Amino acid sequence: MNFHNIDDYFHENSPTQGGKGVAAVSAEAIVERVYHDIAFGTEKLLNLDMLVMEIARQASDIEPLMRDPHSISAELVDKAFEFDVLHSIVDSEVSELEKLAVSIQTDIGDAETKALGEEPGSRVSDKLCTRKESLKQMQDQISDIRTQLATFEKAIQPSHGNSEVMGYENGHMSGHTAMQAEDQRNILQMLQQSIASKLDLENKLCDSHSVVEDLKMKLHHAEQGSCFLEESIKELYERMFSAENASQLLLGTSKELVGKLNTTQFYLSASIGREGDLKSNEEENLKKLSTNKSTRETVLEDGDNNASQEPVQMQVLSPPEFLTLWNKVQQLEELLRDSGSEPQQSSLSRGATEEEQDTAQSKISTFGNIINDLKLAITNAESRTQNAEIRCTQLTQTNVQLNGALNSLKSQGSDRAGLLETKLKESDTQLEHARASVDAIVEQQGMLRSSMSDMELLIGDLKEKYLKAETRAESAESKCSLLTDTNLELGEELSFLRGRVESLENSLHEANQLKVSSAKDITSKTKTIMDLVAKLALERERLHVQIVTLTKKNRMLAQKCKENVREHTLLCKNVTTTEGELRLSQVTEKATSSSSQQTKAKRASNTTQEEVEADEVIAEDDESGAWSTPETVRAIEPTMLNWKYISAAVLALLAAVIVYYYQSDDGVQQLLRQFVG
Repeated sequence: MNFHNIDDYFHENSPTQGGKGVAAVSAEAIVERVYHDIAFGTEKLLNLDMLVMEIARQASDIEPLMRDPHSISAELVDKAFEFDVLHSIVDSEVSELEKLAVSIQTDIGDAETKALGEEPGSRVSDKLCTRKESLKQMQDQISDIRTQLATFEKAIQPSHGNSEVMGYENGHMSGHTAMQAEDQRNILQMLQQSIASKLDLENKLCDSHSVVEDLKMKLHHAEQGSCFLEESIKELYERMFSAENASQLLLGTSKELVGKLNTTQFYLSASIGREGDLKSNEEENLKKLSTNKSTRETVLEDGDNNASQEPVQMQVLSPPEFLTLWNKVQQLEELLRDSGSEPQQSSLSRGATEEEQDTAQSKISTFGNIINDLKLAITNAESRTQNAEIRCTQLTQTNVQLNGALNSLKSQGSDRAGLLETKLKESDTQLEHARASVDAIVEQQGMLRSSMSDMELLIGDLKEKYLKAETRAESAESKCSLLTDTNLELGEELSFLRGRVESLENSLHEANQLKVSSAKDITSKTKTIMDLVAKLALERERLHVQIVTLTKKNRMLAQKCKENVREHTLLCKNVTTTEGELRLSQVTEKATSSSSQQTKAKRASNTTQEEVEADEVIAEDDESGAWSTPETVRAIEPTMLNWKYISAAVLALLAAVIVYYYQSDDGVQQLLRQFVG
């Protein structure tokens, strides 16, 4: 952190005092900045003194060894390198301090130009004088350090060509004496060895960095290969799962096809059974048709004979009814024949009795009823025959339809059988394909298992390589950690120093604010004290005038009293005594009032001023020998106003203010020393 930034911060944040101009404020800010810069430079010079002492010690150690060419070693090279580095650091710091001194001198000149309008004995001019003295001291210290560095250069004095190789950055090498050729060769050898060691270290660092990068690249490639292998394994697993799903689907389809084949075989067996049933029905229908044709022929041949038609019709209707009716008809014919023979016999005999005739009539009536019943049965049989003919026609039609249906069923059965055969062939082919696909899937699974085993072996090899790479990376990281630990420590130190700098900045800011506030308080108090001193002087003069006038009046009154007493002692002693007492009382009252006013003025000012001494004025009247009236009057005689005491008080106040300011400056110097240290 640059110290000038802190100065700029205080310069920007410095509070202004009321009643002053801008030039005065800027001059005070410049003075404060100069003070901080000088404190910074002095603290830095103290640190550089320590470094100069270390350089002197190393120079005293190296100088006798450099003179002996045979005593050159690696330790000597390291010491020379350290000496060179410290010398260059101190030289660069001294050059920076010289630049700082030049800038401080310019700031002091600017402050002087801005403070010309002020009084010569002001605070800014006093501070500038002190700052000039401290700047001279700092410049003297810088010149001393420069001379010491010039003397140290004589310990190791390389040539102009070797100054670039050694890395000197100061630019102030002195050429007082030239070394011998052997010493220069030895120095060159040491420098070459140091440069070679540096180059080796740099090469090792570069190699380590390249190894680390290669390991990182290998790790990256190994991670990419492992990711690719994982992706390929995932794809293989997906293919396996898809193949298993396809095999399961094919097994399901094959099972469905087997079920369909079973159902088709069942349907075929059912259709064959139906064909047998239809054939048996067809044969029965043909038999019925043949029987119907034979019955029709018999009915047409015996159409004239009703008796013969009835049994035929009865046979057509139903064989048991036909037989019963046929028996009844034969019985009735026999009865009719018997009845026909009986009237012939009755007519022939005509001699039968009436009972026999009644019985015969009853039999005839019964027979007539039976005949009527037979006629009804015949009509019923005719209606039944008609119905049978209608049924025969319907049966013939149904037979024709059934024949067509049989033919169609035969054709359809053949077509269905062909379709079923084609379906069976297709299902067989599908089964063969499914078996082939299952075999292929099994082979793929075997291939996948073998590839999985190969991949596992590859993964094991890659893991071993990865572990080896990890070990190498860990070793490289340990090496890198050793290099980065210093950086971390430096970062922590930087953070700590930054925090400390911030705290110091805050403390400096607070100290400056306290200084400004205390300065304001001191100025206000000094103003009030000066006003009080002026008021006291005025009061003292006024009291002095009053006391002088009172003494004059007192003397005049005393003289008048003496004259009056001398004149009127003989005439009226009583009157003179009373008048004298009254006058004496008035005089004493005036004196006491003036003394009380004087004491009040002393108490209000609170300052130790000169005491007023009062002398008693005794008025004695010795005119008559009869009696005398001694009168005591207090005459206050003021002393002259002594200005020495007032100036002494003012100087004491100024000394207190100056001491306070110097104490605050010492506190700021201590803070700056803590910051730089």
